[in-house]
Amino acid sequence: MNGPALRAERFRQLLGQSAALIREFFVNKQVFFARQLAAWLYQADWHYKTLLAIVIEYVDHLPKDGNALVNELLLHYPVKPTERKLTDFLNSSARVSNWFATNPVPTIKHLSLASERFTDHPTDHTKGKTTKRLPIIDTIGDLAEWLSLSLPELDWFANFWRFDTATPEHLKHYQYQLLEKQDGHIRLIEKPKTRLKQLQRKIYEEILATVKTHSAAHGFCPGRSCLSHASIHTNKRYVMSYDIEQCFQSIGWLQVKTVFLRMGYPAKVSTYLTALCTHSVQLNTRQLMNFDASQRARLRQRHIPQGAPGSPALTNIILYRLDQRLTGLANSLGLNYSRYADDIAMSGNAHRDYRFLQPLIGGICLDEGVTLNNRKTRITRSHQKQRLTGIVVNNKPNIDRKQFDVLKATLTNCARYGLQNQNRNNHPDFDAHLLGKIQYVKSINKQKGVKLERIYQSISLP
Repeated sequence: MNGPALRAERFRQLLGQSAALIREFFVNKQVFFARQLAAWLYQADWHYKTLLAIVIEYVDHLPKDGNALVNELLLHYPVKPTERKLTDFLNSSARVSNWFATNPVPTIKHLSLASERFTDHPTDHTKGKTTKRLPIIDTIGDLAEWLSLSLPELDWFANFWRFDTATPEHLKHYQYQLLEKQDGHIRLIEKPKTRLKQLQRKIYEEILATVKTHSAAHGFCPGRSCLSHASIHTNKRYVMSYDIEQCFQSIGWLQVKTVFLRMGYPAKVSTYLTALCTHSVQLNTRQLMNFDASQRARLRQRHIPQGAPGSPALTNIILYRLDQRLTGLANSLGLNYSRYADDIAMSGNAHRDYRFLQPLIGGICLDEGVTLNNRKTRITRSHQKQRLTGIVVNNKPNIDRKQFDVLKATLTNCARYGLQNQNRNNHPDFDAHLLGKIQYVKSINKQKGVKLERIYQSISLP
């Protein structure tokens, strides 16, 4: 076969792969559509006119045979079934599948807060696939008692009213820290003050920590870490990394409230729990100019704050379906997938141009309420340095050589010239800071960690 014929054959193969991926992408869209529509139908009275009204009201780009779908549903289920059975019926419906083969495809106009968002790990009081029993909180009084607060104190910490930038510091529940990232952008840390932080930690430990996270999520999960995340992608020909843009700030009030509703808590209790776990930033105009317009808009809305105890757990719960869909995409291509906080990684050995993955992953992320930072997308081959969350994964998980050399040089200078001489950033506890870095290196490469410990032991501490 000559050169042009080989290229033509390769082009046909790529077209076939792309078509298969597009079919997979739209099947996932259909699953989401089926779950949401099932949630709305399940809340309605079970007769033809009401069900048809629900379909017309909540489905955008509804095909002309929407009434036929309602007839088929009533023939199959004369009596209202469970929401799960409704979802299964819509997923397996040939009519619905045909709808998703047309253009434009039908979409849900309004999300249902009662939809079964966290498939395969229900978390309400009755289904209970959790690590321990959830606290029973049926009223606002119960919530205040559980948190050891009076009702006025609960209102105070929930902070439903709006503060402006002129509000005195002692009346605010959060402190802000602006940190410069390596790329020159500013990261905002929103640190709750002591009392609110205690309340958030209780919500995390006794409610959020009971929810099972997806096996692909490695950030802030018991028994998993950045090392377990990186280990999945070691010794691979291709490693692809993607970044979720402003992950914490992209997750808002509605998504957080859905979490507590799906756990079985009443609407008003869920509202207060959401208020305690979300925050709207009050920065002055000069500070806000450190961020672009889209980020400023996110900061002004209620979102999960980066720096609060429960925010990582909420992120993993809310991104459960994202992990499901990206795991399915990776499996269909023979790739490995994992996520550490806002860092998404896929890897594999098959020789292929993986640039086509970015729009597919980006589309799934948009469906799930977050966006990719396309500037941070990286595709590295085995002959290049492959790094994930700062760990080199080419042959085995290892510390980056440059990072190791810088830390070794700092420790050596501390031994020669004194500890405080090297504290150029005025770290309040530089000794503990160095020990933490040494233990991090040791957790990845024990031999290098022991070498650094020997240097540290030669430092004369004040």
